[in-house]
Amino acid sequence: MDISWFMCVVNEGIARHANGGDGCTGCFWEGRFKSQALLDEVALIAAMAYVDLYPVRAKMAKTPEASAHTSVRKRIQQA
Repeated sequence: MDISWFMCVVNEGIARHANGGDGCTGCFWEGRFKSQALLDEVALIAAMAYVDLYPVRAKMAKTPEASAHTSVRKRIQQA
């Protein structure tokens, strides 16, 4: 088993369920999954910032602390 096989299996089940409900066909995700090695602390912090700020960019939350989809709120409260 490898990550490509795993993602294929996950995608197929989700796509079948979503397509059945929507009456359509096709892949669930727009493109192939991405993998990025985080080789140092700077890369890790950059990835965390990307994830934490995504709900704000997507207009799902006004601030990172208001996001229900990341752990940034807990980290801010602990700081």
